[in-house]
Amino acid sequence: MENTSLSGDVWNNVTTSSPTTHYLAQIRDLALKVVYIIIGTVGVLDNLFVILVFALFIKITDKVSDVLNS
Repeated sequence: MENTSLSGDVWNNVTTSSPTTHYLAQIRDLALKVVYIIIGTVGVLDNLFVILVFALFIKITDKVSDVLNS
């Protein structure tokens, strides 16, 4: 008697099922790609915002130190 796992059964059902299921799997994959792209873009923009804040902080502290030294 062969002991197959549930995930193996699910994978077999997905790969050998009807064209409708294959189409839904393609839609799921596309949706995941879109979500990953959105999350990645938000992460990059967030990092750029942090760099901008640091740059502005350095600029402001330079101006304040110039005013205090004069």
